[in-house]
Amino acid sequence: MRVELTEGIGFSAAHFIIGHKKCEFLHGHNWRVGLTVEGEEDERGLVVDFLDLRRMMEKICSAYDHRLLLPSQNPAIKVVSEGKSTRIAVHGREFEFPSSDVVWIPAVNTTVEEFARVLADEIVRNLSDRPNVRSIKVLVEESPGQSATEERLLRPG
Repeated sequence: MRVELTEGIGFSAAHFIIGHKKCEFLHGHNWRVGLTVEGEEDERGLVVDFLDLRRMMEKICSAYDHRLLLPSQNPAIKVVSEGKSTRIAVHGREFEFPSSDVVWIPAVNTTVEEFARVLADEIVRNLSDRPNVRSIKVLVEESPGQSATEERLLRPG
């Protein structure tokens, strides 16, 4: 059985793609997130309760909402200082942001592909204790028609 949560989940956030001619400039998106969960129905006839799924996704997305997303694994980004402000340098350009506005993403870059992987990691951690859930598929859309999908197998079917 498959259940899908495809509407009303997302966040607004700024980022830049290091090494991309156009997208290395700071810009933002209204990111949209969709989730498909596959598994067996439980004793209530549910793979997963939509209310639980929506709460989980809203909690995950709220950590990124109205923030600047920075990749923690990119060697081109240099942290100049951190404290109340986070000051970084990338390819000769320097930026300073309030530290409370910055979210470091465990990724090489803040591309839609990497972000789909990061969100899939978080979703798997949140659903791994549900023995009836077999797999998930997360879709992240940065702009209408521009998205990436990451699929994960939690347990064989």
